[in-house]
Amino acid sequence: MAGRREDAAAFAKKWAGKGDEKQHTQLYWIDFFTNVLGCEDALERLRFEVPSSTEASAHKGYADVLIPMARAIVEQKSLGIDLSKPEQRQGRMVTPAQQANAYAQGMPLSQQPRYVIACNFEEMWVYDRERDGLCREPTLKLPLNELPKNLPAVQFLKGRGEAPETVSQAVSIEAGRIMGRLYEIARASFIDPDSPESHHALSVLMTRLMFLMFCEDAGIIGTNAFRDYVRHFPAEDLRGALKNLFVWLDTPPESRDPYAGDRLKALPYMNGGLFRERTEVPPLDETFRTMLLVEGCQEFDWSGVSPTVFGSIFEGALSHDHRRKNGQHFTSPENIRRVIGPLFLDELEDEFAAAKSKPTAGGARTKALRELHRRLGEISILDPAAGSGNFLTESYLCLRRLENKVVFELKSEPEQASISFEGVDMGDEEVMVSLRNFHGIEIEDFACCVAKTALWIAEKQADSETASVTTRVYNPLPLTDYESITQGNALRMDWNEVVPADRVTHICGNPPFIGHQWRSKSQQDDMTEVFGKLKGAGKLDYVCAWFERAAQYVGGREIHIAFVATNSICQGESVGILWRRLAGLGMAIDFAWEPFVWNSKADDEAHVHVVITGFSRAHGKAVLYAEGREPETVEHINGYLAAAPDVFIENRGKPVNDGAPEMTKGSQPTDGGNLILSGEERADLIAKHPELEEVIRPYVGGREFLNGGDRWCLWFADAELSDYAFPEIAERLRAVADARSASPTESVREAAATPHLFTQIRQPKTDYLALPEVSSGRRKYLSVGYMNRQVIASNKLRFIPTDSLYVFGLLSSGIHAAWMRVVAGRLKSDYSYSPAVYNSFVFPNADDAQREAIEEAARNVIEARESYPGKTLAELYDPEKEVFFPRLFEAHRKLDAAVEAAYGVDFNSDEEKMVSHLFRLYAERTAPSA
Repeated sequence: MAGRREDAAAFAKKWAGKGDEKQHTQLYWIDFFTNVLGCEDALERLRFEVPSSTEASAHKGYADVLIPMARAIVEQKSLGIDLSKPEQRQGRMVTPAQQANAYAQGMPLSQQPRYVIACNFEEMWVYDRERDGLCREPTLKLPLNELPKNLPAVQFLKGRGEAPETVSQAVSIEAGRIMGRLYEIARASFIDPDSPESHHALSVLMTRLMFLMFCEDAGIIGTNAFRDYVRHFPAEDLRGALKNLFVWLDTPPESRDPYAGDRLKALPYMNGGLFRERTEVPPLDETFRTMLLVEGCQEFDWSGVSPTVFGSIFEGALSHDHRRKNGQHFTSPENIRRVIGPLFLDELEDEFAAAKSKPTAGGARTKALRELHRRLGEISILDPAAGSGNFLTESYLCLRRLENKVVFELKSEPEQASISFEGVDMGDEEVMVSLRNFHGIEIEDFACCVAKTALWIAEKQADSETASVTTRVYNPLPLTDYESITQGNALRMDWNEVVPADRVTHICGNPPFIGHQWRSKSQQDDMTEVFGKLKGAGKLDYVCAWFERAAQYVGGREIHIAFVATNSICQGESVGILWRRLAGLGMAIDFAWEPFVWNSKADDEAHVHVVITGFSRAHGKAVLYAEGREPETVEHINGYLAAAPDVFIENRGKPVNDGAPEMTKGSQPTDGGNLILSGEERADLIAKHPELEEVIRPYVGGREFLNGGDRWCLWFADAELSDYAFPEIAERLRAVADARSASPTESVREAAATPHLFTQIRQPKTDYLALPEVSSGRRKYLSVGYMNRQVIASNKLRFIPTDSLYVFGLLSSGIHAAWMRVVAGRLKSDYSYSPAVYNSFVFPNADDAQREAIEEAARNVIEARESYPGKTLAELYDPEKEVFFPRLFEAHRKLDAAVEAAYGVDFNSDEEKMVSHLFRLYAERTAPSA
């Protein structure tokens, strides 16, 4: 961003207190684009009084300003007009934003703007029509007088990317980018930038510089004190100057050199440990100096930085590979609140609302507020995978904001009117939420530095907010060294050495996301250290070790825990291993978020599918959360995140239903692609050697099963190989042998001796029922179908050697799909179906009439599919196209009714009831006495 902070301040001053819609709209926006955004072509970017299509528009009229490059439309109002207040416009009461939205809807679809801006000269409200098509709530509210420090929030108007979700997010992202650029320049100046010593020194340098710029803009140190100090020195002297500065900031007043220069004397004693360590500072060139002064000190305002968001972005200076290796995925404040809300914050906010509503007579209201204030001060949080401190900073800020509300209410009490908070020291009881109660463990040195600094920034911002709520006076410096972040491997240390368990009330965080197959040797050793000889622990994802460590740390205490984790912990084998273990340690799930996409504010945002689970020894009712659905209180949540008793599905080799046909997966070639043929390759081979038609068979995996396709394979399992001794076949078999010989797997290397055969052959001798291994998470039903015995099922297909309509009907039912959605594994948002899902699915005890009803309904589903010739299963079961295939989905609804009747339960399409019932049946069927 080309910083224009001083120009923005001049703009704000120029337009303060004036602005008439008819006289000043064009002048205002041309001035804004020219002098705030720095656009020399402002007149080319802006269009005024743009007519709306009168036929399609709800309002006849003209848009005040259209900004095509930014996909934005502006409804300008005069100074003093309330942007939230509806006014009469052509027979309708609409807000300014809704008025502009109507104009937008009247434009051709390809020209409709995404953003609606309501402006009254003293503030801008930005609405995102893709998020809120009715323009009910603004995503951004930007006062004119705060424009200079919030310039990143309006850069989207230049046509660069999307509007941010919040002003603080935009500011924090820009702050991270500035620090990232400084980081890279300074890194290149080290002799050995990749050494641990250089990495640590760079981490310390960056966090110190960032904190000083924040203190300068937040008024904690004198205006331009740091900027003037840096500006005084040429680049060749900057290294020594910074080293001297850091020593000075760590020196208490009584020990300082009385003859020091005025520029040093302008900077106060910092303390807190931030400047204590004497680390190396590399030589810094003019590029670094200029960027620090101009982009860092002059053009950017650090006071509005969100320590929660900024911590993630700043830590993003680490390379992508480094983050991936360590399983780090960064976190938005919104997602953090999905954890801390049900963990502790929602209850405290409800208590605050209840306390406020109590009668003032007799002191009931005051007593309740004081009790809540005391409770706030007792909250103590440990994040054993602290990263850049996101969970700790957001928790601290939320608790301080709630405390400010409590203090304000107490101050407003009649009996408290004479009490003054002036002169109250930071350690006084009036501020009970303290960083002393926030603890973290983090393995990465850089992240520790960032986390500590982010917490200090959070504290200073919270102190400033508290000062605005009360009349108290506080001294922002020197800093207090809380020793809140401990560097170390949380899986190899005793958490009690960081903070004794009896001093902690809550544990939360976002441990590393690393699948069991991707662990390094040291991470595998970590798992052994944590789980010992626990059977199956080697199949668990790395994140599970934090669950185990937390449960061990808690012991018999009532500490509440909540972690973000990959959704694998509530699927497949992991449930029986992890949650059986935690249940044995006395733990039960208090709340859970069903799988959703975890996003962040880092540049290479990690789109991973996660769950949130809160657990403790409380064993009370539990709450299930899901996107787009109201929270649901249930009796119990099990390890599959289902509202059902604790049932652990075993990885069974055979169906739980006696006499049911067995399911297996298809044959696996492991051939380097040399036994598999395209339609064109098949045609070429048969044209040369017609005999090959006997051994070239259709080859179907999950993709072909769903979408169709022309794929074939060489199948010599039932043939005499010597009959097909053609050069093209010999060449392919040599390539298969070479590929297998290079495999790290011993059994595959052994199979190089028989390159004409698949490494795993499971092809049935009969026709069979098949379904794909991977199914879209969007489909309501699984796609199940019959296959001819001549079609070779690949290892990406699951099959049952049967032509049973009864089995087809059960597997095609909504009940079976609901079961699969709970117990199957996932690949991001898709479901990964294994034979274990089928083997644990309990069939109903259907009588003959019920079986016949299911078979008849199943036959109708097949006939309904056939009534749409040329349509693939992927097309037929696309949920967005359901309306186009009414006969098929009506047949499915009748099949569901027949299956439900066989189970003897009216589920009324409630998947939660279906799954709970199936869990009970599974428990009964597998009980030892059964």
